[in-house]
Amino acid sequence: MSDAKPLIAVTGGTGFVGQHMIKALLEQGYRVRALARTLSKLSHVTHQNLEIIKGGLGSDDAGLVKGADVLLHMAGLIKAKTRQDIMAVNRDAAGAIAIAAQNASVPRLVLLSSQTAGQPQLSDYAASKHAGEIAVKEAYRGKLAIIRAPAVFGPGDEATKPFFDFIAKGRLPVAGGANWKSRQMAMVFVSDLVNDIALRAVSGDYDYQTLTPCTVPALTWEQFASDAGQALDKSVKVTLIPLPVIKAVAGATSLTSRLFGVGHLTLGKLREFLYEDWSSQDVIQNATPFIDALRITAASYTKE
Repeated sequence: MSDAKPLIAVTGGTGFVGQHMIKALLEQGYRVRALARTLSKLSHVTHQNLEIIKGGLGSDDAGLVKGADVLLHMAGLIKAKTRQDIMAVNRDAAGAIAIAAQNASVPRLVLLSSQTAGQPQLSDYAASKHAGEIAVKEAYRGKLAIIRAPAVFGPGDEATKPFFDFIAKGRLPVAGGANWKSRQMAMVFVSDLVNDIALRAVSGDYDYQTLTPCTVPALTWEQFASDAGQALDKSVKVTLIPLPVIKAVAGATSLTSRLFGVGHLTLGKLREFLYEDWSSQDVIQNATPFIDALRITAASYTKE
């Protein structure tokens, strides 16, 4: 009988979460076969149990999953010029690699989705993640776990870095509106997320479930400012941005995004920010204390 450790086929390994994920899997003794369009993004990770296949989604799905014990599909787009473009990756490519896993008799598939998939009407991104979940479910008949990640933060994340830059100056910008105080969100420290996936999802604890693992389950913006202040040992105050102002900015960004692929705060993304309840009950066991996680993340940006 072979003593070989389970082989995990990974997509999206060059991204923010993906790079942390590969390190966590290797540390826990798994063999990893990762797909990478740009090899240099994984050049800092050297390990005898790591195999890197050059290419993108669809280039060699069958080769990636051949002989794998688990497919961990994390690749996806956060934004694109058109709805069709984001659907092509987050829905169609997800379905295609799930078909490859089914054809190769891969016994388990873990799909890293987004909490926004639960509210597909909010944005093209949310709709594409919801559609991707459906495509994978239709294509794959093995043991499936869907991880709907909430707001992820941690060292190396460029998406949340602007928030930490403001926090370092004692301010936390928040979209205004009558209900801004009641908005709440789950957040997950990247180390908690990848360790939870490696320990529980990959091993089968989450089979046939859809979960939103989190470090903190329901955080208001005022609580976020208070906790950030404790982490940085300074006063952090909420700075409200009037809705008409932020809507105007989002409208302009939506146009530049469609034309040039530039900009993140589109009208769809704004609707996600304004949604009142992004909470979760799926608190990760032995998660990093939230204030410690904030402190670690902030310190990582000051070292850059």
